[in-house]
Amino acid sequence: MITMKKRILITLAVGLLAANLMAVDADIQIFYDFGSKNTVCDNQRGDRVTTTVELFHPDKWGSTFFFVDFDYSLHNSSSDQSDPKNSIFGAYWEITRNLNFWQNTKAKDLSVHVEYDGGLGIFGQKVVQGGYGINHAVLVGPEYFLHTADYKNTFNLQLLFKYIADDWNMWKDGNGNLVPLQFTFLWSCRDFCTAPGLTFTGFIDIWGQKLNVFDRKNDTYTDPTKQSFVFISEPQLWYAVGQHFKCPNLCIGTEIEFSYNFTGKGFMCNPCVGIKWMFL
Repeated sequence: MITMKKRILITLAVGLLAANLMAVDADIQIFYDFGSKNTVCDNQRGDRVTTTVELFHPDKWGSTFFFVDFDYSLHNSSSDQSDPKNSIFGAYWEITRNLNFWQNTKAKDLSVHVEYDGGLGIFGQKVVQGGYGINHAVLVGPEYFLHTADYKNTFNLQLLFKYIADDWNMWKDGNGNLVPLQFTFLWSCRDFCTAPGLTFTGFIDIWGQKLNVFDRKNDTYTDPTKQSFVFISEPQLWYAVGQHFKCPNLCIGTEIEFSYNFTGKGFMCNPCVGIKWMFL
């Protein structure tokens, strides 16, 4: 299942720009996902690879950020009801625009956030057997930027109205989502724990939605007319290993994907390892 990565670059890049340093404008990440199979939170298969390309670009009117995820399956068994072996099986992207025409005023840390999310996926064995869409989602609301004096620790707070097209959480016969809002918190801590080159980043998304997702424990689907609480967080820890051999672009790291009622009913925890190349 597609994750909601990454948006973390926004916090890091804004902090670097504010400190008048050269910002990390773009990067590419490759993650191996161990999954949660055969664990107490068995909601997702492992043996998957995700590539992420993300870019952040500031300007006089605010900033633009986007990322694109592609998922690949590494399963080999033709009897395994998993994803096709010979193609990318999922694609997801987010693009955001922060509007800030008042960058030279006392309200410079407050922006208007506009966002679009969407994607698609396929499933099967060695060949495609079916597919699904990730419905259009549009979010808008205020965003507030916080930071320490040296800008090494930066934080973003967002409270967004969330519209998901043709989904159960919208107004259908007067029985839509009770609170169509999403709360997002992003953070970035450079030289984490006073270790040069170590960066701790991540985000938390919380929203309400009427879901029709698979309940693996009971082998059924949830009732799409009932309100559900959805949570997702993806903390990352990166180390700039390339600094030791004159290649500051290269990082190695890890990510842990925590979610509740996101790709299935209940809690899920997926550990990942990855590498990142930064376009400096």
